[in-house]
Amino acid sequence: MRLLRAHPLSSAEAPLPTALKLYAVTKGNYVATAPTQNNILGAESAAKAASSGALRPLAYTRRSSGTRDLALPEATSVASGYWETPANISSKPPRWIIQIDATVTPATASLAKDATGHEMPGAGTPGYINNGQGKCALAAFRVMPSVKTANAAFVFPPEWEWIIQFAFARPLPPGTSGDALTDFTAGTSDIGYKGRADNKATVRIARMCLIKTMAARDPLTLPSGAQLTYDEATEAIRAWLDTGPADVEVYDPNLPADLARMEVDLAATFAAGVPAVAAPVTLAPSPELIGIPDNVYKLINAALGTGKRHFVFHGPPGTGKTTLAEYVAEQIAGDDLSDGEAPYTLLTGSASWNSQDLVGGYQPLGPGRMGFIPGAMLRDFHKPIIIDELNRCPIDKVIGPLFSVLSGQSTSLPYRVQVENPASPCYRILPKPNPAKADHEFAPGSNWAMLCTLNQVDKTQLEQISFALSRRFTWIRIGIPEDPRAFVREMLAKLGLLRGANDAALPNPIADMWTIVNRHRELGGAPVIDFLRLASGIDDTIDFLAAPNAADQDTFILVMASTFLPLLDGISRAEAMECSAAISQAWGLPHVLAADVDRRFMDLAP
Repeated sequence: MRLLRAHPLSSAEAPLPTALKLYAVTKGNYVATAPTQNNILGAESAAKAASSGALRPLAYTRRSSGTRDLALPEATSVASGYWETPANISSKPPRWIIQIDATVTPATASLAKDATGHEMPGAGTPGYINNGQGKCALAAFRVMPSVKTANAAFVFPPEWEWIIQFAFARPLPPGTSGDALTDFTAGTSDIGYKGRADNKATVRIARMCLIKTMAARDPLTLPSGAQLTYDEATEAIRAWLDTGPADVEVYDPNLPADLARMEVDLAATFAAGVPAVAAPVTLAPSPELIGIPDNVYKLINAALGTGKRHFVFHGPPGTGKTTLAEYVAEQIAGDDLSDGEAPYTLLTGSASWNSQDLVGGYQPLGPGRMGFIPGAMLRDFHKPIIIDELNRCPIDKVIGPLFSVLSGQSTSLPYRVQVENPASPCYRILPKPNPAKADHEFAPGSNWAMLCTLNQVDKTQLEQISFALSRRFTWIRIGIPEDPRAFVREMLAKLGLLRGANDAALPNPIADMWTIVNRHRELGGAPVIDFLRLASGIDDTIDFLAAPNAADQDTFILVMASTFLPLLDGISRAEAMECSAAISQAWGLPHVLAADVDRRFMDLAP
């Protein structure tokens, strides 16, 4: 018997939601509007959308067949439970027919078989895909059941369909525009794929997603009067698929929670096929970084623990931002480096920078030849990169091409692989490690991270930082030490410059001067360290925890002019007068030296 499968209303006849009941008349003809999506096509749209979030970070693709039209172009047979003319199907079946035996309890599912139990021709071929780019890691097909009832007859229940998605841990090798997936074996979760190879290979399916239809799921009444429900048929297919090692789950596209779960499940499947991002490290306070509050380390560790690896350390000059960035980069880099290789790439921002310095761009390759040359980041994409003094460069212009990557999405660069060929693919940057990347794609190593330092003195340059850039980093302010006097004492001990006891009750003239300066312009501990080293280099007998004598006063003024005053350029006259008066009093300067300090400070004021 020949049966053209009963199907939902055609696109022109399907009832429309109120918002879509729009009509138009063109030359007297009725123009149909978009059909309702309360059918298998709606399920396909939902599955495609839910899968994209798992595919996008790795630049993987989803390919499908049989998922566009509601109408069935080939006739089916209720006698065989298969296609009327299997020879017409070859390697491109419009649906994947799965037989469900309703004569047993519970119902069971299998590939389509003839009366002798042999598989029908092409029964193990769910469909074909376009994998010319070699990026397909998720293949989707449309499943149609033939239900075996009493008397060896089959029924094709209207509206009973599913979308099945085969997820592979890694993309299938490059193929053509019509690569058939064949010889499916549920017990081993294997399927055949040839691509461009000489011989077909067996590929292991890592996960199978069985997505229910969004159409009505009316039960099927059997000749015995019993009923087979759509959910019972779904369970039969699931149980059959689950006989192999692949993970198998059923998802209802009407339930947002199910679609979210599918995205998470697929992301986990794809993540298992790529090198894992380095496990979060826990930073202990660095003995080298005196004065960095514990809260800074807590915030860094919290960010790393949640997978955030890109930082901007900002604050006043001299607070240890660069040293902290180097320390964090060393911990992230780990030990997976070549012998003698630096654990990170350190660049210092420049006003002349553009995106080509960091990412790359066209460069001459010889007489009459141009080509893409990777920039500093892409050359060392396997380890952390530090951009010191980010505020010195045109920030958004330099970092702009990386916005998508820093958000976990791939981005295409405006540079062709073959410059002279308009059809040539452009270079791409992927946001995560990807062993299946093409030659024209760059993917970070598992230890890549971007750390930037930024001084907050020049407010005009800070205005360059857009909101788009700000939200892609974890921003951590590195301020001045909470206790300047304790910082000076601890640094004296570290530098071997203590002349007596490390007593908080002793005078601390350098901390006094630093505190006065910080009232008007915050400066970190770096100029303090420079002050101590330079002063001791001039006179190695100075006791820095004592009131300065006449010789010390001369030395202090000289060294202050070399270490602190250049960082105070541009303070107001009122600030200059207040600083000079307070420092002269703190150091007990005589009139002549106080006048010298006053002159030096007034030279800073505009």
